[in-house]
Amino acid sequence: MSDLKGKKILFIAAQLFGIQEAIIDSLEKRGAEVIYFDERPANSFLVKAAIRINRNLIGYYINRYHKDIIARTSQNKFDYIFFIKGESFSYNNLAALLSAHPEAKSIVYQWDSIANNNNALNLLGLFDSKFSFDRQDCKNLSLSFLPLFYYDEYASIKESGGRYDYDLFFVGTAHSDRYRIIKAVRKQFENLGKRCYTYFFFQGKLMFYKYYLQHKEARSIRKDEVNYESVSRNDLLELYKRSKIVIDVCHPKQTGLTLRCIEALGARRKLITTNRDIENYDFYNPNNIHIIESETPQVSSEFIESDYDPVPEEIYAKYSLSGWLDVIFGDNN
Repeated sequence: MSDLKGKKILFIAAQLFGIQEAIIDSLEKRGAEVIYFDERPANSFLVKAAIRINRNLIGYYINRYHKDIIARTSQNKFDYIFFIKGESFSYNNLAALLSAHPEAKSIVYQWDSIANNNNALNLLGLFDSKFSFDRQDCKNLSLSFLPLFYYDEYASIKESGGRYDYDLFFVGTAHSDRYRIIKAVRKQFENLGKRCYTYFFFQGKLMFYKYYLQHKEARSIRKDEVNYESVSRNDLLELYKRSKIVIDVCHPKQTGLTLRCIEALGARRKLITTNRDIENYDFYNPNNIHIIESETPQVSSEFIESDYDPVPEEIYAKYSLSGWLDVIFGDNN
């Protein structure tokens, strides 16, 4: 475990379903002092959409907010400046922030593919250490490969002796062809008399109707299946406890494994996924992980009925949040 006792960390990341709180809590338990700022000036639908489409649409608003962060931290001395993504900072503002703290080691982690966060390309050269969850981005941009993590409490779930409330569960947004694929797999389970739980989430009605108008595949989404409240961290953990198999459908523009894939490992749950790159990971076991094709998503009854096959304990430790932080703040990075 990386020794962070007495270390001061400036942590900048957008709000991500409570993930940033988990990171801060884990860092503080190691003895670090963490100052956190949301990278976005606000988390409304309009601000998020503007940043995604073109940050210059609200450039003055964003720049004023980031300059305020620089001013408020200028008198601090940091050992680390740690960014996740860097989707809204301009090159000049990031350069000014790092120049104000020459003693600090700068680190960035990309847990979205560069194809979904083009602004990152402008910033990568400013950081001392650069990580990504996407293997292809690492190869193309000379980044250090580091998969996502699961919360440490997932390790306490273990096996439930085959007593589950759900045979299949899904929680997530309904992007791309995800809705169609999950509905097709759910039907297969239900035809076998299995119990399923699916929760499709959108960050507000405006986001849903924008997606509905722009994407033909969205027209099949039933409005009574759409939810606008995210599932809390504790509720998600409870769903893992109650479920046998998790389904994940990755975004077509990414090759990196989603958080859901890593959570399934930590919870020791079987996984159905469209991400074929999972075969290249050290925890891959075809008894635990079933890869489906997007166009013809078929799941074998043998996979559905079989039990989870545990992997070596050191692999579980490697993909925990603690293991992830060990790499991010390791002495050699």
